[in-house]
Amino acid sequence: MTLNRRTFFAASAALPLAGLAKPTFAAADKAEAQVNGIYRQKVGKFEITALLDGHLPIGPELINGYDEAKAAAALARQHRKPEPNGTLIPVTGYLINTGDKLIAVDCGTNDAMGPTLGGYHGALAAAGYSADQVDMVIATHLHLDHIGGLAAKDGTARFANAELVSTASEWDFWYNDEIRASVPDNFKGFFDIARFQTTPYAEKLTLAKTGAEIVPGIEIVDLPGHTPGHIGLHLRSEGEELLIWGDIVHATALQFDNPDWTIAFDTDAEQARATRLKVLDMVVTDNVPVAGMHLDFPGFGYVGKMGSAYRFDPMPWRYVL
Repeated sequence: MTLNRRTFFAASAALPLAGLAKPTFAAADKAEAQVNGIYRQKVGKFEITALLDGHLPIGPELINGYDEAKAAAALARQHRKPEPNGTLIPVTGYLINTGDKLIAVDCGTNDAMGPTLGGYHGALAAAGYSADQVDMVIATHLHLDHIGGLAAKDGTARFANAELVSTASEWDFWYNDEIRASVPDNFKGFFDIARFQTTPYAEKLTLAKTGAEIVPGIEIVDLPGHTPGHIGLHLRSEGEELLIWGDIVHATALQFDNPDWTIAFDTDAEQARATRLKVLDMVVTDNVPVAGMHLDFPGFGYVGKMGSAYRFDPMPWRYVL
């Protein structure tokens, strides 16, 4: 029924008014937390579910080029308040139901990065799926906050029936012993984590080529810089499209206003910056909707231009797919 003036008053008149109990009020405990983060969006025949793993504070020291005055101006423009522990960024994975396959795109942190993270598998269950139903896991790159949900603590695969998809440039980087030996000791753990999480899938591994369709309608897009083999996915179905762009932007509140700012975890900061600017210009020019693992949850939206800067325009919440 469509709500209008006539139907509203008709429904109101039908409400029983007599005998209503006097309301009582009692203090209730505050929840102090959100429920599992789940949101669905359709792209043609594809149904995409955003699954929130949690949030991660990013301090100014992790942002290359950070300027306090520019950060304050960006927050003020967006009516945001500064966070006491740094900018909070979500960690999100996406589940694509093609009708034929169930594809996970990144899978959160497990519980390896603190109490505000580790909700991916709970969100997956709340969305009505189990990890055993997933046919394929596509890793945009092999950082912990994107692949931490691959393996259990005992080293077994949590997606028991899934193929793992990465790229040769990404895989070869993290499995290269010479590169691992050359990095500072505090970065060697990134290599060990990548190997631990992906080892259970060694017999079910596909190293995809960028520019190719991994399944019909889903193209692997080369987005290097954040890591050597960092990728996105360009979805096209029934005249609709979506670019899932991985970590092109980490901090929604800051990097659209300041697209030159990079993150300390970029393997090649200059290349990451160049890739970001190229992709931002492309999605503005072509009006391509995007989704990102660290965009404000659920991460679906469009990018607009503001002079030499950009803005993120979230898609409105839709009750019906």
